[in-house]
Amino acid sequence: MASLPLASRARRPSFGALFGLGGLPAETRRGLAIAFSTSVAVVMGVNMVYPLLPPMMAELRLDKSSLALVMTVYTLPAIFLAPVTGALADLWGRRPLLIGGLALMGLGGIAVALAPSLIWVLAARIVQGVGASALSPLTILLLSDLTESEAAREASAQGLKVVLDRVAIAAVPAAAGLLALRSWRLAFGLYALTLPVALLSLAWLAETKPPERRSVRGYVGSLGGIGRRPRLLIAFGAGSLRFFLDYGYFTYLPLFLTLAYHSSPAVVGLLLACFAAGAMLTASQAGRISRGRDPAHLLFVGFVLSGAALIAVPVLRTEALAGVCLFVYGLGNGLISPFQKNVLTRSSPPEIRAGVISLDRLLQQVAKTVSPAAMGAIMLVASTQTVFWILGALSLASVALAAVVVRPWSRQTAFALA
Repeated sequence: MASLPLASRARRPSFGALFGLGGLPAETRRGLAIAFSTSVAVVMGVNMVYPLLPPMMAELRLDKSSLALVMTVYTLPAIFLAPVTGALADLWGRRPLLIGGLALMGLGGIAVALAPSLIWVLAARIVQGVGASALSPLTILLLSDLTESEAAREASAQGLKVVLDRVAIAAVPAAAGLLALRSWRLAFGLYALTLPVALLSLAWLAETKPPERRSVRGYVGSLGGIGRRPRLLIAFGAGSLRFFLDYGYFTYLPLFLTLAYHSSPAVVGLLLACFAAGAMLTASQAGRISRGRDPAHLLFVGFVLSGAALIAVPVLRTEALAGVCLFVYGLGNGLISPFQKNVLTRSSPPEIRAGVISLDRLLQQVAKTVSPAAMGAIMLVASTQTVFWILGALSLASVALAAVVVRPWSRQTAFALA
C-alpha cells in the first residue's frame, strides 16, 4: 500500500513536460534552470526600473530629462559589446561570461540602491549594461547548447523562455512597484538575486563550448561565411523585422486606440494583455508544434498572422475586436520568437554560434531604434491608420521574399541528399 502514492507521484506530469521538456537528465534540467533565470535577469534590467524612476527622481532631485539617461546608459553598452561578448563566448567559453555577467548585474543593482547622486546611478547602470551585454545572447545560446541533440527540445526550451519572459515582464515591475512604496532603493536590491544564480552556475553549469581551440583570425574568417547561409539570413531578417513590427505597433497602438475609441489607459492595458495571452499560448507549445515541420515554415505562418492582425486594426470598429486582433498578433509573435531562435541556432556552425547570436541581437537593437522614428516620420505625412497598413504589408511581403530565398536552398539540399 505504501508504494501507491509513490507510483502516483511518478506518473504526475512535471512542469517541464507541459512544455515538451519532460524526461531530461538532471544535469540538463539544472543548466536550463540557470539559463531561464538569466533570461529573467535580463528582463529585469529594463522593465523593473520603469516604476522606480519617479521616486528616484524625487529623492535625488533629478529633472525629467535625466530619467532617460538611466535607461540609455544601460542599453548602450550592448551596441558596442555584443560582437565582442559573442566572440569571447565562442573562443573562451560560455561559463566565465555567464558568471561574470550575473555578478555585474547583481553588484551594479546593489550600487544603484546605495547611490547618493545621479552620477553614481549612471555609473552603476553602465556596469549592469556591460553585464547584460554578455547575458542577453548567452540565454539563447545555452538553451541551444543544452538541447542540441533534438530540434523539438530546443524549440520547447526557446518557447518556455518566451513564456517566462512574458510573465516576468508583468510580474517584476509589479513587485518592484510594491517595494518602492517603502523605498525605491529596496526595489533595486532585487538585483542581488543574480548573485546566488552566479554561484549556482559554478556548481551546476558545465562548459558547453565546442572543445576545438581556434585562432582569432580563423574565427573571424568563419564569421565572414555566414552570408552564404540562406537560412541564417532568414533568421536575421525575421529577428529584425519582428522587433521593427513590435516597436512600431506598440508605440502607436495606444494613440490609435485613444483617438479611434477614446480608450482609457486601463482598457489599453487590458487589450495589451490579449497580446500576451496569445503569445504565451503558441510559445508554450512550440516544441509540439514544430514536430515534423520546418521551423522556417512556421516562421512564415507567424508573419502571416502578424500581418493580417496589423492590417485589420484600422478596419475594426470596437475595442473588443481590437482585442481579438491583439490576440492574433500575439499568436504570430509566439511562433516567431522561439522559431526565429531555433532557425538561427540550428543554422549556425557550433564553433561560431555565439558570434552569430550576438550579431542577431545587434541587428535587433538597430530595428528597435529605427522603427518608432520611421513610423513617426510616416505620421507626419499620413494618418495613424497608415502606420498599421505599412507594418502589415511589410510582414506579409517578408513571407513572399523569404519563400523565394528558401526555395533554391531547399532544392540544393534535396539534390545533395539524393
